Amino acid sequence: MVQGLLSASTLWVGSYQRRMPVSLDRMYENALDWAHLPYLHRGSFSSIELIDAGDWGWRAALVSALTTHRSEAFVLELRLDRTHRRWISSTLEGPGAGSEIWTHVFEYGPRDIAIQADFFVPDVPVDQKARVGAGYQRLYQGLYDEDEAMMLGRQAALDQRAAKKSVVSEALDLGPVEAVLPQHPLDFDFNGQRWRLVEDQSEFIVYSLTCPHQLGSFVNETLIDGAITCPWHGYRFDVRSGQCLSGNKCELPTPPTVVVRGERLYAMLAE
Repeated sequence: MVQGLLSASTLWVGSYQRRMPVSLDRMYENALDWAHLPYLHRGSFSSIELIDAGDWGWRAALVSALTTHRSEAFVLELRLDRTHRRWISSTLEGPGAGSEIWTHVFEYGPRDIAIQADFFVPDVPVDQKARVGAGYQRLYQGLYDEDEAMMLGRQAALDQRAAKKSVVSEALDLGPVEAVLPQHPLDFDFNGQRWRLVEDQSEFIVYSLTCPHQLGSFVNETLIDGAITCPWHGYRFDVRSGQCLSGNKCELPTPPTVVVRGERLYAMLAE
């Protein structure tokens, strides 16, 4: 770690500040969530291989999106210090070894925080520090644009789940068949969840628009070969069976059944 004020001032190349309408819990959750890096931040990272993880943080080998060569992987360790409301990201091996990013978080309200990330990079000539620091600032701007959107989406999904009523409906009238079917994919709410009706290989299918892992949204995701992929962590699901094809221990919820009654289409509670 950066040792002493003289060393810190020598290695410091810049900082990044941001205020966000999210809770401290969401921010800590995000910092500890190593698995989202190559999916949510696919423009920055191409892969990650976990080495170790726990309440203390995590250590993993990452490959930059700028290369596909695993030989150019770097080992990154993130250590969370809740007492001082900070985490330290240290590059231990590979490109950038010896660099550290110290991120402090400041809480202004239940869902109002600010972060400051300070960048410490060894062996940067004095006349190059501003350029290197600006590069880190651009990187963090992009990463936090994506992270903030994910944290807000997760919080909204958690709030919606907490407010969900226990009343269960047996059926939902989706409308006249001749009007509904040409509209597919059709999104609708039924019994506290968002669903999508699609036609795939001449078959009508209904599946949940919420990932069961951390409640990521499938709304903007395309169905490919009968499967949907979460943009946050890359979990892939067969929409017919609900099975997780990426090997993770979760599955899509049982969808309502879609039936035709007379000239109208209904979503029915699955038996």
